[in-house]
Amino acid sequence: MKQMRKYIYVLLLFIIVACTKDNNNFSYEEPFDFQISDEVEGVIQIRPGEILHLSPDFDDANGDYSYLWFAWRNSSAVGYRFDRDTLGTQKELAAEIKPSYYIVGEPYKLTFKVTDNRTGVSAFYFYDLRIINLYSEGWMVLEDRNGQADFSMLLPDGEVIRQIYSSINPDHPIAEPLMLGLTNGTVIDGVDDPHRKFYLAGRNDAVELDVLTMQKKYDFGFLFFQPPPVTQLSFMDWSGTSLGVIVNEGLLCTNFVGGFPGAKKFGLYMQAPGLEYDYEMAPFVANIGQYTWDSRLQYYDHIMYDQKNKRFYNVTGQNMSTFPTDASNTSVFDLNNVGLTMKYMAPSNISNSHNAIMSEGTQAYLLQFSCLTTLGNPIITQSKRTMTAPYILETSASSIASSTLSGHIFYGHENTLYRYTINSNTTSQVHTLPANEEIINVKFRAIRTADDESGQLLVATWDGQESKLYDFSVSATGVITATDEPAKSDFDRVVDMVYKNVN
Repeated sequence: MKQMRKYIYVLLLFIIVACTKDNNNFSYEEPFDFQISDEVEGVIQIRPGEILHLSPDFDDANGDYSYLWFAWRNSSAVGYRFDRDTLGTQKELAAEIKPSYYIVGEPYKLTFKVTDNRTGVSAFYFYDLRIINLYSEGWMVLEDRNGQADFSMLLPDGEVIRQIYSSINPDHPIAEPLMLGLTNGTVIDGVDDPHRKFYLAGRNDAVELDVLTMQKKYDFGFLFFQPPPVTQLSFMDWSGTSLGVIVNEGLLCTNFVGGFPGAKKFGLYMQAPGLEYDYEMAPFVANIGQYTWDSRLQYYDHIMYDQKNKRFYNVTGQNMSTFPTDASNTSVFDLNNVGLTMKYMAPSNISNSHNAIMSEGTQAYLLQFSCLTTLGNPIITQSKRTMTAPYILETSASSIASSTLSGHIFYGHENTLYRYTINSNTTSQVHTLPANEEIINVKFRAIRTADDESGQLLVATWDGQESKLYDFSVSATGVITATDEPAKSDFDRVVDMVYKNVN
């Protein structure tokens, strides 16, 4: 044992001596500091079949480098163990987005890999891709074509794609077009994969469409656990992404989704408290929108109005209820006893506040209320005033648009566009269109970017033969300016317009 220890000590001594005699002839170069950048920011949106061009900024003058471009589907829902698509091996990229690999609507991560061939060290630069198609973004315009529903799409670049519904779904015509319903976010209903809801509704029929392909997914009856025996629609949409709302025969059907298992579909008619089915729901819904949760505050997620009994209801997925007495300042108005007829309702420019245009005879009123209380104050009724707004009761609700950027309401009567200023209770004429054209639809869209906050007002007219679309820009203070783009013509009579964002 002692002899063995001696051999070990001698071996260790040789190792130490060998290390001390190392002449250190290895060449340790300074590691290269990869500096990769690109002016491209945000998500790159591109269609299948298009060529993607990218030119990242990387100084390769003093080295020997190799390059690799590859992409993969960036979704935790499907995992990350699947094939990637190699797009190129040059510094600059010019590659086709192959329809065989990329799925419309899905997010992808694109990687630019730079390798120093002398050291084998690599660096990576990442881009985000979203695959879109012709129908990914733009104004969707519902038209009445000789009594049948169809819709076109006005793309951001001004291109118009026409007769989309009838060309894709020729076997399911829908008569008496009513409206388009499109959620801004994803609905998780347990029926199929999470997706945005998109409805095309007529007076006596409706369908759910795929929001990307525009193909029919479900018939109207499939949307219910038990469909109603009669279809007489006046409203079909979602309040946010948590409550589906259908008004049929003037009665309310809801689809409530949330963190509980099983498929969620629409149920049959809700009963009004103390009235059962003796009510008539107006085709509007106010929802709370975005807010910071606080257990001390009262929330009214969804608020609707009963035209027959002239009162508001708090609507949930399970029932509709009257409001607590302390929710109203009755010197302003009583939510449970308004006594007026609703003309129009939409969000205002104040967070979680809504504008409701009401009437009694020939007098128009503007009522404002919130969906959210404040600490120490349960009252949500905000104001009630008579409106100095000529012709507003004579126009259709589809020709009224509430601004979410400023305290204004825009509306059209005959060929004139008006702007009602809430604070001063005054109305001004802001634009006059050709005398033979009647304004039949007005829609407002807020445009918020890091550098600008503005709006778009899209106005549809009808001259007895065709509809035209006029595009106006709206400042943050409510000043409208006609754009340089000429009016888009050759539409059938416009019934509804909805802006579809890419998301």
